[in-house]
Amino acid sequence: MILVVLCAGGHASVVIEALLSTGTRPEFATDQSPSLVGKWIQGIPIKGPDAAVLEMPVETTELVNAMGNRATRSDSGLSRRRDLFYRFDRLGFRFPVIAHRSAIIASTVQPGDGCQVMAGAIIQPRAQIGRNVLINTRAVVEHDCQVGDHSHIAPGAVLCGGVFVGESVHVGAGAIVLGGVRLGSGAVVAAGATVTRDIEGGCFSGRQDGIE
Repeated sequence: MILVVLCAGGHASVVIEALLSTGTRPEFATDQSPSLVGKWIQGIPIKGPDAAVLEMPVETTELVNAMGNRATRSDSGLSRRRDLFYRFDRLGFRFPVIAHRSAIIASTVQPGDGCQVMAGAIIQPRAQIGRNVLINTRAVVEHDCQVGDHSHIAPGAVLCGGVFVGESVHVGAGAIVLGGVRLGSGAVVAAGATVTRDIEGGCFSGRQDGIE
């Protein structure tokens, strides 16, 4: 099986490191920037735009979505990552689950297709993790949480027990979402925020000094 990384930005280096930690080496990476073609990322060659994948056989090629996001107060910034996933998913390409060797995933958890669990992250029993979800470095998803498709739980963020996260939600670095809180689809939680109440879809919650 050939493994190809889509996009060669900052998040790609983290994803590739997670793969290498388990002894898996991608064949190559793609990127839309012509200036990156012919260069290398984490020892992996960068070959042309994403369209280069269309030349690969669907039956023997798996893809890694390395598109990152930058949230704002009004937008989770996850639409490009979601659209890239769907573009190739509809063509029949498979996105495997990726977990860094140091990540801890409870035995009762079955992450959705394309889910990425980075170094030191923890997912506790009975949590439900959707497709194309990013559980970033040292993030914690406690028992019975539900995380919707395409959401990003940023580095060091904590979802306490029973939190519900809708689709395409960005929970910023170091944020804490208390038990039982519901975050509607497209919501944005600022870095370092403590969320004590439900947040409606598309709304912003948190500190004023940043949303990373």
